[in-house]
Amino acid sequence: MESPPLPADPLLASALVGRGDSLDERERIAELNEKRDWDGLLRYAEERQRRDPDGSDWGVVAAYAWMRRGDYPKATAALSRIVQRNPEDIGAWNLLGESQRQAGQPGQAVRTLERASAIGRTSFATFFLLGEAYRDSNRLDRAVTAYREAARLEPDFARAWFELGAAHVRIGERDEVPLILGRLEKLDPMLAAELKRRLEAKPQRP
Repeated sequence: MESPPLPADPLLASALVGRGDSLDERERIAELNEKRDWDGLLRYAEERQRRDPDGSDWGVVAAYAWMRRGDYPKATAALSRIVQRNPEDIGAWNLLGESQRQAGQPGQAVRTLERASAIGRTSFATFFLLGEAYRDSNRLDRAVTAYREAARLEPDFARAWFELGAAHVRIGERDEVPLILGRLEKLDPMLAAELKRRLEAKPQRP
């Protein structure tokens, strides 16, 4: 049985970087996120948003909190409005796509993140999340391409190498994995051990 996907916390939290109007606000956002206090983060964002209804930053922070609480419909609705107003906000696009994927809509997530990848061509997070959406849609050949691009853009991002190797294993391209394992062993020995376990497991019959 396939292991459950690993959490994407650092990737999702990257959408919070730079949000807020002051250093104090940015530090408070980081503190609440570190504590995983999603209710507190939501209250803080909504309070600030009432002061600046037209600003998109606090809407993104609130949507992030909704998503982390598992309230995907609210997160998706808010993020859809934000990217319409500010289509260059790659962090909001990433959160929207991941919220759709977590809600069990990988096809919609693929469409969202494909659009995001055309905007954020240098965002390794976008390509990694696109790989996740392709994987959940069972489009593993495209997942390989997306994960590879994420690893190219951020060579030290161990999870991109891991998921790239895991996708190769699933589609039977086992010869591609040893080189990936060599890279992963230097970055994250635990992930390397898990990828090696999958590589050595008996292939499942189609």
